[in-house]
Amino acid sequence: MKRRIRNVAQRTAKEHRETQAVHGWLSTYERLVNSQNFFSPYLTQEDLSRLGRNYLKTGELIEIVFPEYEVRYIAINDGVDTAREDNEFTPLRNWFNEFYARDTSKKIRAVKQAKAQKGERVNGEVPYGYIADPNDRNHLLPDPETAHIVKQIFAMYVRGDRICEIQNWLREHEVLTVSELRYRRSGSCRHPRPHPTCIYNWPDKTLYDILGRKEYLGHTITGKSYKVSYKSKKTKKNPEEKQYFFPNTHEPLIDEETFDLAQKRIATKHRPTKVDEIDIFSGLLFCGDCGYKMYLQQGAGTLERKHAYTCGKYRNRIRTGELCTTHYIRKSVLKELVLADLQRVLSYVKEHEQEFIETANECSAKAVQKTLTQQRKELDKAQSRISELNILFRKLYEDNALGKLSDEQFAFLTSGYDEEKKTLTRRIAELSQEIDNATERSADVKRFVALVRRYTAITELTYENVHEFIDRILIHELDKETNTRKIEIFYSFVGRVDTGDKPTESISYFRQIGADVKSYAI
Repeated sequence: MKRRIRNVAQRTAKEHRETQAVHGWLSTYERLVNSQNFFSPYLTQEDLSRLGRNYLKTGELIEIVFPEYEVRYIAINDGVDTAREDNEFTPLRNWFNEFYARDTSKKIRAVKQAKAQKGERVNGEVPYGYIADPNDRNHLLPDPETAHIVKQIFAMYVRGDRICEIQNWLREHEVLTVSELRYRRSGSCRHPRPHPTCIYNWPDKTLYDILGRKEYLGHTITGKSYKVSYKSKKTKKNPEEKQYFFPNTHEPLIDEETFDLAQKRIATKHRPTKVDEIDIFSGLLFCGDCGYKMYLQQGAGTLERKHAYTCGKYRNRIRTGELCTTHYIRKSVLKELVLADLQRVLSYVKEHEQEFIETANECSAKAVQKTLTQQRKELDKAQSRISELNILFRKLYEDNALGKLSDEQFAFLTSGYDEEKKTLTRRIAELSQEIDNATERSADVKRFVALVRRYTAITELTYENVHEFIDRILIHELDKETNTRKIEIFYSFVGRVDTGDKPTESISYFRQIGADVKSYAI
């Protein structure tokens, strides 16, 4: 009997532990359970609120659990005794006890919301690499012990190092993880401490969280998450439009260009090749006809001159059933072409900086307007087709309901429409998002010019300079009549750059057709 009571008490306490500590203390019932001394069939408390402030859970205990296990519950001040039959007002008392907790939670949330709107730190946590100013807890100062670690993580990531290589570097230099450092400084930890041999093993998520924090640019962001309910400790992320942004509130650890390059690499989701390295054009190459990603073809033992890129849709045609052409291009040819075009652009910008700024601003406005016009036409067409499908669905349903169509015929006719409707709905959402982004995005010519000034000359392509200067590259199919291939290079912040000169060209022998092919970049 005693064992049964203790087991059910422990189980019940575990189920509603989160709601018992609304005000930072444990209920008497839970303290008894945690102390392993709950052996008596009697439970006496000062008042009913000590049992809990969740009226559903406390009601379950009083009306179901306690009677089942013959536990007599007494709340002295409220006059509650489960041995009597006059406890009709007990559920109402439980509801008032919960209302008090709800009201307190609402007031605390209002205070924290007001602090967040003023840019004050609410949760007390300080980003790794910073410490709180002793004179003002809402102001951050660079941590002399860890600030250089944050800079090293960003530097390694933007130059193309993989996350596992960053983890190996941190392990080799015996850099403590964020949680272990917090424990050694404050004596507190959220999770159980790892084995002593694992205190230098950084999780992937921690590194990605560091790489994505705008606080390292010197900004303060508050209201990034919220509690689902005062009954639950689970949190959810707030969308950016509901967060509060305060620029230049403390000393930055990372410059804007490095941070943007890190975000660009995170968004492209690079995958290492078979020789365990990140390709120099990873995430930048797309098919000029279908828009699908281009994939690198290489073997572990093949020479680099044999490495080539092909359209991903063409490569997966057997599995997906979607058709496209190869768009085959050698990696060596593409590197030569991109390097020559990059040198052309840098030379032009340095010699004609003011002319480039004026031309780029004018071309950007025209390109954005052209893109918006095309996307709005496609959006109107998709929405019109959705309306037509809704009418067709309605007519088919009426014919089926009136017996003009059998259920089999109805299912056969609507199956194709249903799939088309789902595709159109997804496309409408994508177009709406693209239109919103296009209206907000404009060419940041000055940032591109500042990027050019940082380089005296580029004689070799590296992962870092390729991803700094280039936003994307479109590979078009080979024109077999003229033996020419067009390559479109879009540069960061400015798009395509037209210097008025002859397009950059590269001639190479294409074995499949047995002739020389001229590739040119525009």
